[in-house]
Amino acid sequence: MTTVSFGDLAQSFLLKSQSSRLRGEVGRLTQELSSGKTADPALGLSGDFTRLSALTRARTITEGYQSAAREAAAQASATQAALGTMSDKVQELIAPLLTASQMEIPEQRALIGSDARNRLNDVLSSMNTSVGGRALFAGVRIEGPAITDSDSLLAAVRGAMAGATTAEAAMAQISNWFDDPAGFAALAYLGDQPLADVAVAQTDKVWMGVTANDPAFRAMLTGLTAAALTADAGNPLPTAERRAFAQAAGTALLGAQAEMTQLAAKVGVSESRIDTAQSRNAADLLTLEMAEAELVTSDPYRTATELEAVQTNLETVYAITARLSRLTLTDFLR
Repeated sequence: MTTVSFGDLAQSFLLKSQSSRLRGEVGRLTQELSSGKTADPALGLSGDFTRLSALTRARTITEGYQSAAREAAAQASATQAALGTMSDKVQELIAPLLTASQMEIPEQRALIGSDARNRLNDVLSSMNTSVGGRALFAGVRIEGPAITDSDSLLAAVRGAMAGATTAEAAMAQISNWFDDPAGFAALAYLGDQPLADVAVAQTDKVWMGVTANDPAFRAMLTGLTAAALTADAGNPLPTAERRAFAQAAGTALLGAQAEMTQLAAKVGVSESRIDTAQSRNAADLLTLEMAEAELVTSDPYRTATELEAVQTNLETVYAITARLSRLTLTDFLR
């Protein structure tokens, strides 16, 4: 019988190769045991990645919707806060304006006009609010202010009411200017078209199209700019009409408050739908992640058994290697 044997160098290379392979297996099995996931998904799926790819794609899409929903939620929350601030500023001015017709002292009307101008500055500042570098009320023009400054706005309104001799005529001319596309929208509104509805889930889009050119804002600014001009040097109205003009401004603001409330309610509906979509997205993500994990999860009992067997084999290889390294010619001839 012919005997085939390995030389010392070949045996050394063979033992090193086996030792390296077994160490790799120990590392793989240890990783699987600690992570609970198979290190080679192709082996567990028999090379069929169809379902895993579909689940991964669905999870990626849902994560995108969830990200959009988070951004929309932050935008809606900031919008609601800005609307609340504006309404509060305007509300505090209505009562003094409605009683201005009873004020005979010009200084009292001047004080109301000065207060109204300060509140106009605050309202315009809120309308120019931005979140994360994105203007809230400028529509698709996300950079820059949504509306001009108070000096420019009041100058335009002074021009709009030029020639009026009664409070009623002055208010009508101001209101027409705010509603005229060649007036407020062209000269004071610095934004663009409203944002399109935002997809926050696979089957749900929410309205986020509020802009500084919204009718509710125009109604509010109609009364607020009129109030700021009650005691203005450029106001063409006689003294008697200015008292009626202040009262008309208060009435306009009172009506605008109802429109602002409706606008806030509309934003609130979007907030509610966004919240619902976020909850649904979170549930879908959890389901997809569990289904995805199920496909690549390793059996801990099988992995532990294999790890113990591989460790035993590796210890055997180490033992043989150690014995061969101590083998001498004398030991071999015995």
